[in-house]
Formats: sequence, structure tokens, C-alpha cells
Amino acid sequence: MQTHQKTTRLARRAMARAGFTLVELLVGITIIALLAALLLSGLTRAVERARSTAAQQAVNTLVLGATQFENDFGFYPPLVHDGVVISNNDDLRRPGTEIDGQFQDGPLVAIDTGDIQFERLVVWSEGTDLSFFRRRSGDQSDPVQLPDGGEWDDDLAWSDIRYSKFALPFYLAGVGGKRLDGVAGPGFARPQSNGLFVGVGYPVGSTRDRYEPVVDPDKGSFKQVIGYSESLEYLEHATPEPGTIEPTDSEVAFLDPWGRAYRYYRWEPGRFESGRLVVENTLDLNIPPVLLDPNLYAEVRNDLNMAGEIDLTSGNAELRSARFAVVSAGTDGLFGTEPIERIARALRVDEPTALTAQVQLRGLVMEDNLVGLGK
Repeated sequence: MQTHQKTTRLARRAMARAGFTLVELLVGITIIALLAALLLSGLTRAVERARSTAAQQAVNTLVLGATQFENDFGFYPPLVHDGVVISNNDDLRRPGTEIDGQFQDGPLVAIDTGDIQFERLVVWSEGTDLSFFRRRSGDQSDPVQLPDGGEWDDDLAWSDIRYSKFALPFYLAGVGGKRLDGVAGPGFARPQSNGLFVGVGYPVGSTRDRYEPVVDPDKGSFKQVIGYSESLEYLEHATPEPGTIEPTDSEVAFLDPWGRAYRYYRWEPGRFESGRLVVENTLDLNIPPVLLDPNLYAEVRNDLNMAGEIDLTSGNAELRSARFAVVSAGTDGLFGTEPIERIARALRVDEPTALTAQVQLRGLVMEDNLVGLGK
């Protein structure tokens, strides 16, 4: 009997040693959860790095494409007007060339002469709209100008409409139809800087000069989308709420890996003083704020007398000489130029009221922007 009881006790002890206590199980589960979290975090970072690499490659491809376009045709891809989202129904924010007796939003406008029907791109012209590219106005009434001092307006300071989401697909990939660029499908007839293509829209003309696309979206690190619609794009410069503007087939954009359209910025250096074009400081270079150090820009904008003392390019010679840029909003989907309340809302943080805090938040958002410069 004693032998049997002893054997039973030994068996129970052996079974207890063979199993796990509750504490041991909890420790094991915790370790597995930590390892899984570390693995997931590592995979997430790896995916984001891969996306960032792909986006930078796409930016570089588009810059090279725009440079090749300028080499082929003698002018940069014209800056297409992106529509009411940019103009906010204000004629002063539309290209200066009248079409059918009025200023147009674009990006496309249908022309019917009675004899022929065709389409043309609504573009800012380097010949007649240089004040726009310099963000200046001769009569000082143009809202795209740089304010000459006064109280800081955070949204006005960063709002810059010298970009297009739709220009590069039309001019580098030839996405327009035959009524626009003379070629059905990819490719285009010889482009002109006024938004027309040679031979299109004229009773007598020729489209024998056919050009193949400069870039091929199917082989690039970007996605081409027809009917691009993104609420943040609508809310940056215009007042309509999302859904009140219906995109059409003319809203064609190249998207980055996070679903936002790449922006094509264009600008010209210099300001006019007594009828003379001058560049006295880096503020006169008229570089879009999205490309600048937000802290330096805010310091100059608060005191224009500092413009001659502060290098807004931070010593970047490539930026000083650049005339166009392609920009991706990066991981957070924000360029940093959006109204501050919309940035705060998108990031789910409290809206900062102090200027310093606003600038810091913009700087945080701009850190992941991906930029390619061209000249």
C-alpha cells in the first residue's frame, strides 16, 4: 500500500514537471507577442522603405522625362491649369490667355468653330504669364504674389498654385485623345507651349511629326489614374467640400505608392524693380515654399529685411539653379502646404495656434516629402 501511494506521488510530481504553470504560459505568450510585434514593425518599415525608394525612382524618372522634353522641343512641359480646385472660381488665378473670350479653368477646354471641333490644354504660358511664374504682379492685385510685409497669414504664406498634377501625364505620356494631341492612344503630335499640338484644330495641318511617350507608366514606379479625385487636393486651395466636384477623364494623374498625385512645380527667378529684373537674395528666386526649410522661410516672411541675410536654400546650389521640381507627398500623404487645420485634422492632433508650433508641424510633415529638381 505504501509502495503504491509513493508511486502515485512520484507520478503526479512527474506530470507537474512535464506541464507549464500559468505564469510560464503567460510569459511565453508575452514573448511570442513581442517577437510578432517586432517582426510586424520590421516588415512595416521595410514596406515603407520600399515604397519610398519606388517613389523616389518615379520622381527621378519624371524629372528626366521633363528634361528630355525640354531638349526635344525647346521648352519645359507647360504648366497645365488644374481646374477650379486651383482657381477657386477666381479669374486672377487662371491663365492669362483668353479662350473663346473668357479665361478658362481647364485642364481641357472643348473648342467648336462650327467647321471643326477639337480640344486644347489650358496652360500657363512662359511668354505671357511670367509674372505668375515669378509669383509677382505688376499691379500688386494678383493673389498669387508674395505679400510685401504686414501681418503673417500662415495659409497665404504657404499656398502656392504654381504646380500641376495633370501636366506630366499629358506631355510625357501622351494620354490625350486625337482631338487633343492628334494621336489616338499613347504619343502625340508636336506640342506647342500654348496648349495646342501642331496640326490639331486647324483646317489645314499635319500630324506627320508623331512623338512617342517620353515615359511609360507601365514600366515606371508610378500608377496612372484617370479621373483622379482626392479630397485633400480639393481642400488646399478651393472651398468646395469633397464630392461637390466630379472629376472627369481629363483629370489624369501619376500616383505615388500612397495614392497621392505627384506634383510638377514650375517657377522663374527674379523680381522687377524700376523695370529691371533683379535677384538680390534667395527670396527673389521665387522658389515654391514646399521646397524650402519651413523655419527659415517663416523667419524671412516675418521680417523681409532678413531676406538678404538668410539663405532659404540652405546652401543647396542645385535648388538655387532649379526651374522645376517633381514632388511626392510621401508616407503621410501631406505636402505640408495645406491649411494648418487640415494638416492637424489629417494627423489627428490638436491644431496649433502659435506660429512657431505651426511651422514645426509643417516641417514635420515635409520631412518625408520626396523631391526631384530640374533646370
